[in-house]
Amino acid sequence: MKLKILLLLLITFQGYSQVSVGPRHIGKSKDFKGGVIEKFKKTETIFLLSNIYDKEEYEKILNDSWNVTSFKIVELEGFNIENYLSNKYSIAQLGGFKRIKQMKSGTSTSLFTYIDFKVYDSEKIFEKLDKLSPERRKKKRESIINDNSSNIARFYIFPKDDFINTSLSKKMSEIVNSLYTDDVFFNYKLGFLKNYFQKINNLIKNEEIYWMYEDDYLPDLKKLATHKLYIPSYMNIKFNGWTGQDSEADDNNIDDIFKKYEYQYEIISDDDLNNRILDNQELYYLRYVRMNAERFLQVVNSKTGEIIYRNYITGLSYKIKSKHIKDLNGDIKKALKGK
Repeated sequence: MKLKILLLLLITFQGYSQVSVGPRHIGKSKDFKGGVIEKFKKTETIFLLSNIYDKEEYEKILNDSWNVTSFKIVELEGFNIENYLSNKYSIAQLGGFKRIKQMKSGTSTSLFTYIDFKVYDSEKIFEKLDKLSPERRKKKRESIINDNSSNIARFYIFPKDDFINTSLSKKMSEIVNSLYTDDVFFNYKLGFLKNYFQKINNLIKNEEIYWMYEDDYLPDLKKLATHKLYIPSYMNIKFNGWTGQDSEADDNNIDDIFKKYEYQYEIISDDDLNNRILDNQELYYLRYVRMNAERFLQVVNSKTGEIIYRNYITGLSYKIKSKHIKDLNGDIKKALKGK
């Protein structure tokens, strides 16, 4: 159990972006320090992911999406991060944290869940650890390891409301156990993961910073004027911010949101969309992630993993509204005009 607690504490750096490649995930975008990306590219990336899929299934999608480094899938059971604190390794790890804020009206608790990519400065870590007594080493180990790591990339995993509600009152060890053993996310399917890995892989290969607090689109967005946009069925669930509960699945929720969309769309089951991605079919689908009141809308090419449209939405609401889809209409028209 101590190991599982460590896994969570090591990744409590707060971040708020659906896909981010850079040395930081909050504040302002900045470039990597010299040599960090080169160091990462020379590593073997250790992927520590949920047990809901077999190692062989992860290997298959990574063989199709990841070539910026060599890689290895490692299971949570028996994992000891000190075995991988070396310049030989980088770590891609499923995790999350709770943020608790004290306000005049009471206590506010938020949950963030994601997959992080990091490299570690093993020389500094062990230099500092070796100076400590056994008791101090045990107490300071987690913070020293985390403080001497470099962020490479991160993407958010969208948790289901049942998991959010139960996790807010659970211990950290119980939360991490659920992350790794239960089906608690909307967008954690092999095909969805493949597209995330493709995008991050290509960004790192090209040494590009990708900052998710931006609203933009690529010229390919004009294809939505003639190509159908596929909407994953998990978007037919509407979240109520007052009750903290998801509604029953209802396709009318999607139709209501898309009532101002001027082009073709089709609601597709999450499993069907996942299978089409794994079959290497090319289509455009809407990827939606909500982290508390922050919402991220993206249009993704299922074959390449390229994000051709992104809209970062903040405010007091927890919902996607028809006005956000109207914004998508406007950008499609701009793309058609070459703007």
